[in-house]
Amino acid sequence: MRCETCKQESPVIMRVVVARDYNRALARAVYNCPACFDKKEQVRSSKREVRSRPTK
Repeated sequence: MRCETCKQESPVIMRVVVARDYNRALARAVYNCPACFDKKEQVRSSKREVRSRPTK
């Protein structure tokens, strides 16, 4: 299997389809190796934190 982000071969590829405040069920599937998946999750998580911060 090949990661669609870094293009490296990997024995495992992953995709998040539905999570809290996140639904990509109708989007084109993008499968990532564990390293790219973790980076993508960190970015998604930090965006969610920024959105949930109260404004002054």
